[in-house]
Amino acid sequence: MTAPDGPANPGNRIYHCSSGQIEISVQTEEQWHALAASLGRPELAYEGAWQAVLRSPPDGDVAQVLEEVFAEDTAEVWARRLEAHGVPYH
Repeated sequence: MTAPDGPANPGNRIYHCSSGQIEISVQTEEQWHALAASLGRPELAYEGAWQAVLRSPPDGDVAQVLEEVFAEDTAEVWARRLEAHGVPYH
């Protein structure tokens, strides 16, 4: 799978799941908040979080948190959750 379009950051990259992988393509603050909700991690949607994500390296601390969460379930399960919250993914 190729890297997502747009700047690489924790909201715009590929994550490995317990089975398969999923590519998220979060491009706005609203989408980042939806991602936090879909992951069951509302603390990731703090004020200023989106600006921090944009400055974060694609493999930094924020990405490590997301890696751990995505590893908890299959890509198929995550796809349903992301879709239900309107988070862009592939």
